[in-house]
Amino acid sequence: MAEVLPPPSTDNKPGNRGLWFLVIGLGIAILVVVVAMIAMAVKNAFSKKTETSALAVTSVPGDVPQLALDLPAGATVSETHMEGTTLLVRISSPAGDEIFVIDPHAAKVIARVKLNKARAGAPP
Repeated sequence: MAEVLPPPSTDNKPGNRGLWFLVIGLGIAILVVVVAMIAMAVKNAFSKKTETSALAVTSVPGDVPQLALDLPAGATVSETHMEGTTLLVRISSPAGDEIFVIDPHAAKVIARVKLNKARAGAPP
């Protein structure tokens, strides 16, 4: 196998030998980073498939996913508001108000907040 490093010089200049080690070290670091990037890309490619298959959203290719909210009798949507990438929907009903926090991209309810109405004669 051919010698990668130049033969040691007789004029005692360690700068050239250090420069060779720096170049070889940086080359190895570049190869390690490229291998890590390829490994992450392969991992993400396979994990994306499992995440999308786990969603319970029924849709036809080219169709928009739908989310059905079951509301109690007499309930109406009183307010909607976008907060960043989430949709906030306020539902008013005789039993009390409720707020749905929805991720529109996944068509999924992230959280539900129940706002109970105070009973007559009960202390606040």
